[in-house]
Amino acid sequence: MTPTHLLWIFAGVAAAIIGVSMLVVLWRAVTTRNDARRAVLADIIFVTVIAGFLVYTLFQRSAIVYDVVLIAGLGGAISTISFARILTRGRR
Repeated sequence: MTPTHLLWIFAGVAAAIIGVSMLVVLWRAVTTRNDARRAVLADIIFVTVIAGFLVYTLFQRSAIVYDVVLIAGLGGAISTISFARILTRGRR
């Protein structure tokens, strides 16, 4: 078994785990009635999309993809902070 085959196997397992986790989070987001939980679950979905993109980029020959992931991660943190401010109505 070559290292490339091993990478394909691990990438497939990682993609399957990410896909299952995204389905579970989506199911939970649909069934919950609490808005705060939905916001947290939306952040989890965002992180799983970033993880899926990272698995996809294992086989792309481009140096910019990791910069895109870092910028997306910063955007996810900003959205979480802004939603926390909305929930607390601006109180600190």
